[in-house]
Amino acid sequence: MLSVTVMNIIYNVINLLVLFIAFRLILFKRVDSVMTKRRDEIDHATDSAKKMEAEAEALKEDYSKKLQEADKECESIISKSRQDGFDEYEKIVGEAKEKADQIITEARHNAQIEAQREKDAYISELTDLVVHAANKIAVSKHDEESDKELYNKFIFEAIEKSN
Repeated sequence: MLSVTVMNIIYNVINLLVLFIAFRLILFKRVDSVMTKRRDEIDHATDSAKKMEAEAEALKEDYSKKLQEADKECESIISKSRQDGFDEYEKIVGEAKEKADQIITEARHNAQIEAQREKDAYISELTDLVVHAANKIAVSKHDEESDKELYNKFIFEAIEKSN
């Protein structure tokens, strides 16, 4: 059976003190050193993570700046391409207008030449008709009735040839 005595309490307190000192000297030093090492590792990992986070943030900002520069450059290239296309369009349209003007000028000149040829051919035919009529008049007798007949015949032939 258990009995509670003063001596028993003193022995228990001394035992507890001895155990506490023994644990403190042997066990707690090791646990403290492990805890200190672990705390140092955690601090080192935290510092390393903060450095990596700062580097990542710097890289993110750098990437963002480069992306903005690329967007600006893209807009610049697109704008330049549009301007070049518009300039090329203007050049092609200008050349086409010049060619069209040249073709129209040549066509008008050719039409004038053709009209002059037609006129010359018509005058030549008319001259031949007049000469032919004059020959007929010179060969035939000259009374008023035969002159009117020759004149009407001449007009009739001239109208038929012109149609």
